[in-house]
Amino acid sequence: MQIGVDSGKAVENRRVFVVDPDEIARMAVQFMLHDENETHAFGDLEAAFAKAEQWPPELVILSQSLLDGCKAEEVEKIRSRLSGAKLLLLGDESGEAPGYMGPAFSGVVRKPLRIEMVRATVDAALGRPIPYDGTTW
Repeated sequence: MQIGVDSGKAVENRRVFVVDPDEIARMAVQFMLHDENETHAFGDLEAAFAKAEQWPPELVILSQSLLDGCKAEEVEKIRSRLSGAKLLLLGDESGEAPGYMGPAFSGVVRKPLRIEMVRATVDAALGRPIPYDGTTW
């Protein structure tokens, strides 16, 4: 068993896709999530679409760089092709909300990536309870 891994979540085995052309960011997020989720990483949307046909995800984390130039309608098309999975945005460090950000997204994972924040954001999007860590209200 890994340190800091909730065995109840690991047994649940929820399917999460990470789609980011940046291999380092993609692998970092996959590494942070793989102990508690069935996590698959893809460099492009077409590979994620192909996998989703046989293994539909419950949550998809999409890179902001992948979506640059997209409109809200295009994001909805992406979401429908991914079996209606919930979406999280893997945002850049700027903190600016992109134009396509809206009800299609369940939240944002911001860089720099921190394991506890990535896991908490994913847990919230998947409807898991988030334990109070005593640092914020």
